[in-house]
Amino acid sequence: MKTPDRQKITVIGPGMMGHAIAQEWALAGYEVALYGRSQARLTEARQNIEQNLRELVHWGLVQGAEVAPGLARLQTTTDLQEAGSDALLLIEAIVEELELKQALFAELDAVCPPKTIFASNSSSIIPSLMASATQRPDRFLVAHYFNPPYLMPLVELVRGSRTSDATLDTVFDLLQALGKRPIVCSKEVPGFIANRLQLVLWREAFNIVQRGIASPQDVDEAVKSSFGRRLGLVGPFELYEYIDGYDLTLQCEKYILPDMEGSQESYPLLREKVAKNELGAKTGKGFYDWTPEFMEAWRKKVLEGLVSFMKQGEK
Repeated sequence: MKTPDRQKITVIGPGMMGHAIAQEWALAGYEVALYGRSQARLTEARQNIEQNLRELVHWGLVQGAEVAPGLARLQTTTDLQEAGSDALLLIEAIVEELELKQALFAELDAVCPPKTIFASNSSSIIPSLMASATQRPDRFLVAHYFNPPYLMPLVELVRGSRTSDATLDTVFDLLQALGKRPIVCSKEVPGFIANRLQLVLWREAFNIVQRGIASPQDVDEAVKSSFGRRLGLVGPFELYEYIDGYDLTLQCEKYILPDMEGSQESYPLLREKVAKNELGAKTGKGFYDWTPEFMEAWRKKVLEGLVSFMKQGEK
């Protein structure tokens, strides 16, 4: 991919998403500034990037000769003004708290040049709420990546009420040239497109377990061994139109929908797990026991599966 000289991308937040987003832009030929509040977090981020790149070379998705130049284009800093100066695009990837994001963007608005487009990697917050802290709502949108960004091609672009067509088109074109598959959420709603779809699945999964219909493990197996396989290849509209047709879909819904969970509140079972600090991998226990061995095997399985999808997409 050819990029203009000195074109700079800034990523704010070196955590789980931010370091990998920065990695992609640097490999693609951009000068990248990765900002973090502490040098320790930035050191950890660079170590994670180096591990990611070693794996990508091992899988044949990146050439070994690309690694050193890519790493050289990625600079880390704890100086917000240095990070934001002269950026074409700035991507925020901090914690999912509106007040913290608004405070950050207000500060960035003062240090970034007028040309800089602001993008948030928020997974749920509508862009207008964050853009209200800036003087550039026309140059503000959400660019929601999926984890891990270097193996997941989708980026949801969500325009705010005042996002300009030029801003949307610029970011769309940049991402598409990067090899991503951007889609546009034309109306800002919490959760955008993909997470609203995922949340419906999560809600009903908890409902099934909460009512004793099936175990968490059997729910997971139901998805992995049936429609989950198809959904990696085709979307729901394609699937329903080819397999069932909307007449059969309508007929089935008469029996199923009345018995499904429709609450707008968090499920009691979820609140119970949080109260017990059984949060999943981060605390070592959820419905599964996340031992180091289990976690490593799980990570390997998922990454190798995503790599397979990436290689299929290259054909």
